[in-house]
Amino acid sequence: MDHRSLTQGIVVRIALAVSGFLTVAMLLLAVFNEKGALQVHAQARKLGAIESEIQKLETDNRQLTTEIRALRTDPTAIEKLAREELKLVKPGEVVLVSPEN
Repeated sequence: MDHRSLTQGIVVRIALAVSGFLTVAMLLLAVFNEKGALQVHAQARKLGAIESEIQKLETDNRQLTTEIRALRTDPTAIEKLAREELKLVKPGEVVLVSPEN
């Protein structure tokens, strides 16, 4: 081999090594920097948890709204609440209390 082809071989190897190093560095940055794949995945998990919590709260809100509407307009609902929560009875009724374990 002559000196020129040896130099070209070294230059090619150096260029390949540098491009390989830069490729690996860019991949590491794409995965591990603050806007990388790992961070995006973590934020997506957080978003899913928050959306799930929102769904639960909206369901609870609808249920409470229905209950409020019933308590404002339905005497049966008011009576049920008075009996269950406040332990009230109508005059002349007898209450049987069973012991709880």
